[in-house]
Amino acid sequence: MKILMGHFTIESNEHVVGLTELDSFNLKFDEDLVQAMKVGDIFRKNNIEIIPAIFANGHTASVLSKEGYDYIHNKMLRTVKENLNELDGIYLFLHGASKVEDLPEGSGDRQLLRDIRKLTGPYMPICVVMDPHGNLTEEYVSNMTIGRCYRESPHTDMIETKRKSAYMLVELLKEKKSLKPQYKKLPFVLGGERSVSTDEPMLTINKKLDEIEQDDRILSASFHVGYLRHDNYAAGSGLIIVPSDNKYTEYANEVLDELYSYCVSRYSEFHYHGNTLEVSETLEQSIKNNYDHVVITDSGDNVTSGGIGDNTYLLKEFLAVDNYNNKKLLFAGITDNNLFHKIREKTTNKYFNVQLGTGTDHLSKEIDLTVKIINRGRLQQVFGDTDNFGETITLSIKDKPIDIILLDKSVSFAEMHQFEAANVDIHDYNIIVVKQGYIFPYLKEYCDYSIMALTDGPTNQKTEEIVFKQIMRPMLPFDKLD
Repeated sequence: MKILMGHFTIESNEHVVGLTELDSFNLKFDEDLVQAMKVGDIFRKNNIEIIPAIFANGHTASVLSKEGYDYIHNKMLRTVKENLNELDGIYLFLHGASKVEDLPEGSGDRQLLRDIRKLTGPYMPICVVMDPHGNLTEEYVSNMTIGRCYRESPHTDMIETKRKSAYMLVELLKEKKSLKPQYKKLPFVLGGERSVSTDEPMLTINKKLDEIEQDDRILSASFHVGYLRHDNYAAGSGLIIVPSDNKYTEYANEVLDELYSYCVSRYSEFHYHGNTLEVSETLEQSIKNNYDHVVITDSGDNVTSGGIGDNTYLLKEFLAVDNYNNKKLLFAGITDNNLFHKIREKTTNKYFNVQLGTGTDHLSKEIDLTVKIINRGRLQQVFGDTDNFGETITLSIKDKPIDIILLDKSVSFAEMHQFEAANVDIHDYNIIVVKQGYIFPYLKEYCDYSIMALTDGPTNQKTEEIVFKQIMRPMLPFDKLD
């Protein structure tokens, strides 16, 4: 037997200026693709040959350019066409939150799967693994045979979910039967920072999903939080139930209806994760407390949700502080491509003057600083991605206990390998400001206290303030439900 494998992910924030081009993607092919997807051994030990298409990881960014998407789309479709007569199944990772320039419906994920399904016909097994922070439609789910997303946010079960789904596909190929996933949209738009899996109601919802999957009549159950960084008719949370056999479709719909009612009944319990404060309170709490290590997440410029990481607003606020209570601060990091390349070749260890800030809006205003370079390093992405993504320059501000990791590409510092690659020891600092929403596990373990600062920006966490024109109505939190 043979299966085709492919990966396409980008979390596109339409509130960010500019387009993401293909050169921002981590592209892999052939055996590099197989190794990156973490499931090749499962297929091979079951005597299934792998046909690799393309691994394209754009992480989180702005809207994807048409040219960039066309390359990924065409490579995937061409590989399907060339091998169609030999394929027994397809295994894909599609994030679910892409937006592509000039694409009629916007979603590159949905267009890609739709076009693959047109080639294969309705019955070829297609297993799609997804991030829970993606938007679904009934048509999108209907083009899958198996659809499954992670349970955990932060995504500590990524590899586990990919492998579990791969085993599902193997068994399906052995049993030689067709399945039809059942889908239902939930009547609420939900932010990731209000649906962390260690908090209620997600803790209990995930347990309920686990219980549902213990039933032999159900193969898979998923709760999709959704993605709220572009206005689209698909926006909103959703549910997928995959029956283990089409004869259980009616039962799967009963389970789906029950799960739908349960999730709606718990809506009022979704809440911000951890300590969530306005900016003035954030400064006061972080500086005046006696904790050794505090992490602040700049939630309005959350790079893990498509922010650029160029907001200088929090830095400006901390620069205005008179008494730092003997605290040393690290901003990890701030993106300024222009400044990065201006000082990239500097060799002096003396202070010099710079302007930090892209000036794209009032939140990224240029700030005059006197700094010196204290180290350089390599830039790496999150989720254990240790491929070198670029470089880092760490700056120290004169007469202020503040250091900045300067970047030319948008990355959120969340894992130890990223700090190590940048040659920065976070234990040297008392306060670390990162471009995230909810805090990631390593930083949570590192710090004594964390704060999600409710800053403004392209990833504003106040869902009620985001304008949607194309969504299904009524929809919480904007409307009332009967």
